[in-house]
Amino acid sequence: MEKMKITIEPTEDQSGQSADTMNSTVSVSIASDDLDIGETMGQVVKALQAWGFHNESIAGYLDEELAWQLGLQGKPPEETVTPSSGCCGAKDKRKASDE
Repeated sequence: MEKMKITIEPTEDQSGQSADTMNSTVSVSIASDDLDIGETMGQVVKALQAWGFHNESIAGYLDEELAWQLGLQGKPPEETVTPSSGCCGAKDKRKASDE
């Protein structure tokens, strides 16, 4: 069985390196390489978090639903408040019953 490994490390040209990051390496190892894309993205997110990226920064580069599934956003996408849908996508029941 093959093993999957995700590694994030600084490039050799680190002119602006600080003492905190000049020798940093983050590795995530998974015992199997039999993962689907969602599970793999979960591991990539773990590596980015360990490197120091904030959840909001990571989520900004992902589809909203995937970011929510990976625990990077507090609310599922369908619960997002938009001006056209009202709160949480719910319609005003009072108006529907008055008609």
